[in-house]
Amino acid sequence: MFPLLTTLVFLPTIGALVLMVGPKGASRWIAAIFSGVTFVLSLWLYIGPLVGGSGTAGFGSIMHPAWSESIPWVHFAIGTLQLNIDYHLGADGLSIFMLILNALLSFLAIIGSWHVSNRTREYMALLLILETGVMGVFCAFDLYLFWLFWEVELIPMFLLIAIWGGQRREYAAWKFVIYTIFGSAFMLAGIILLYFSLGAQNGAYSASFSYLASHQVAGTYSIFGISIASQLLLFLLLYLGFAIKLPMIPFHTWLPDAHTEAPTAVSVLLAGVLLKMGAYGLIRICVDFAPQGARDFALPLAVLGAINIIYGAGCSLVQRDMKKLIAYSSVSHMGYVILGVAAAIGPGATNPAFREAALTGAAIQMFSHGAVTGMLFFCVGVLYEKAHLREINAFGGLMARMPRLTWIYTFAIMASLGLPGLSGFVAEYLVYTGSFANFPAQTIIAAVTMILTAGYLLWMLKRAFYGPLNPRWAHLNDANLLEMAPLVMLGVVVLFVGVYPGFLVDLLRPSLHQIIQTMGSLPVAGR
Repeated sequence: MFPLLTTLVFLPTIGALVLMVGPKGASRWIAAIFSGVTFVLSLWLYIGPLVGGSGTAGFGSIMHPAWSESIPWVHFAIGTLQLNIDYHLGADGLSIFMLILNALLSFLAIIGSWHVSNRTREYMALLLILETGVMGVFCAFDLYLFWLFWEVELIPMFLLIAIWGGQRREYAAWKFVIYTIFGSAFMLAGIILLYFSLGAQNGAYSASFSYLASHQVAGTYSIFGISIASQLLLFLLLYLGFAIKLPMIPFHTWLPDAHTEAPTAVSVLLAGVLLKMGAYGLIRICVDFAPQGARDFALPLAVLGAINIIYGAGCSLVQRDMKKLIAYSSVSHMGYVILGVAAAIGPGATNPAFREAALTGAAIQMFSHGAVTGMLFFCVGVLYEKAHLREINAFGGLMARMPRLTWIYTFAIMASLGLPGLSGFVAEYLVYTGSFANFPAQTIIAAVTMILTAGYLLWMLKRAFYGPLNPRWAHLNDANLLEMAPLVMLGVVVLFVGVYPGFLVDLLRPSLHQIIQTMGSLPVAGR
């Protein structure tokens, strides 16, 4: 069979190598061609099972992915220690839609960076290598391979911010790296704990870290005289690495700095797919490898999700910089993902339909937020390229000079605040419906926060684009066709998901249903 997953992961890196040895004047076109081909190939992950006649069941589940490639990689034994790491790539419904989103946003990021003239070759090459790292995270079906790709994406992201960012770019880049490495260290500790816990149970350290193997650890550990269940400890170690990337309060402070200083295309990728790596890891790794630990931590997770939602919205309300406002709105919107996951794994709700609705809403929010926030950052980028300013109060009446940009910006804001008919509404509605049965107080807080969300987004739109024109900006020109192309493409995606969310629900259902079944089989305290 054609190694589709391997091609998706490494084709962008091949493009980066070709770009570095090719003519400088063709670097934009080479990057666009390789990222465009990667996007087209990624669509086959969804189309292939449908064309093959297997229908939606062909998208596979967590234990039976639709696409799989596996070869032995690192296998050696020293006494009772047997390390088994495979080059195992896979794609089921939970990862297919994120692979497509990453491919789309990477392609649009290159189109949106057409104006970059400072070291264009290196800039485009790093965007392609970043695409490889993120593709690897969503394709990896082995824990060590997952961790390896997780680290790979740090290098291009650090360089993109540190070299092409704003005035405080070095500070923002180092802060991003330090926070992420801090979380990665705990994630690696969790992987090592899993390995030795399984070895202690089986009598021989020979565990495989494939997602398809059984990894149910048991027993307790004593830390500073405090006894803690192995499942809960494993969940917390893995969770910390993902919480920082989400980002979860109080580990969120790197995000506003990174967004504010990063180039537009990098902000699009950072918000569109890198934050989703944390949410993906929370669902795929934490819940799958430590389901009982996830259930034990469900209530604190729901509380943290509600705090994320209201705190991010409150901070957005007082921001003066457009990019920083959107960055804090990302903190708020990712709180819906956290709340949906908590409701799905919590012990309170006994109806599996509500659990599945909450988890489906969380997954769709990952996709919706990536597309909508990508639109918002592209809009800010177009405005910044023309005005060289992002301060909201410095503008006014831009509708008179930039009607196309104003209309598409308004569309993106309506999607972000959850207008019915657009993707944000579908995700939030499912989260509210599924979460209320398990965590009513947190769900009410999240629903009421929609007022703040509408407030800060519409207030920004009014101050910058409507009302009388500020004479200072009478010379501005509207967005051209190249600048509008990424915005229109993402707008079509947002509208399509809002009108017909069934294709995403069908894609996600087998994998999410399996997770809900696993959680439903766990013993409930007091029964």
